[in-house]
Amino acid sequence: MRRLRSLMVLCGVLLAPAAARAEEWSFTTLEWPPFSGSLPQGGAITTVLRAAFGTQGHSVRITILPWKRAVAAAMQADGPHVGFFTATAVECSAAGGILSDQPIGHFRYALAQRQELPVRWNTPADLDGLLIGVVDGYDNGPIIGDLLRQGRIRLDAAPTDAANLRKLQAGRTDAAVVEISQYAYLKQGLERANIGKGMSALTLNERPLGPPQPLHACFNGSQRAMLARTSLMRGLEQIDSQALAQRYVESLGLDGVVSN
Repeated sequence: MRRLRSLMVLCGVLLAPAAARAEEWSFTTLEWPPFSGSLPQGGAITTVLRAAFGTQGHSVRITILPWKRAVAAAMQADGPHVGFFTATAVECSAAGGILSDQPIGHFRYALAQRQELPVRWNTPADLDGLLIGVVDGYDNGPIIGDLLRQGRIRLDAAPTDAANLRKLQAGRTDAAVVEISQYAYLKQGLERANIGKGMSALTLNERPLGPPQPLHACFNGSQRAMLARTSLMRGLEQIDSQALAQRYVESLGLDGVVSN
């Protein structure tokens, strides 16, 4: 009887589901401070992911790449990654990925502008005719997207957020789409870059480009990615992701979490 009981225990261990083991989930992301990138603890959203997976004993590995490369690498179902972040529903759909059911954060866009030539607008129609800087591959939200589809604005695409803002400083665009918390993070470096270089000082337009929008993780279609997606959903139910992100942003000395 004792031997039979021992055999039953052993069989139970051997047949335990693989998902119960501690896993390391690999994601790609981009340099998008204060949300992700080469920051303490990897940024606000990276902190949320680590906490969510940590509730189940899992960890994450983060690879930072330029945005389009990050998306392409993450969507290879036979590759090492299970997905990428941060993603809007539009960006995940365009990549052919599967969105996390719950958001992992929020963002809010506004227009950066040259101090001497502010953009004055109350309705989207007031932006007609402007050349607006964006980052290649980003979902720029419904206001900018609708104006572009109607042919009422022109876009100038840059490879990164920093390059987008530098173009604006140099007078090559009329305004630039930027995330509000990100602008708060980048503005000191932008101001230093102005000194002695004849570059324009930038300010942030006081009118956001719509309400806060959710940010998600986007998964490829592999079986391993689906396990990671389920694990993330369970973990997010056990943490206060918004409070975690807010504490992180405040730790950087930014003026509140205006994106939320």
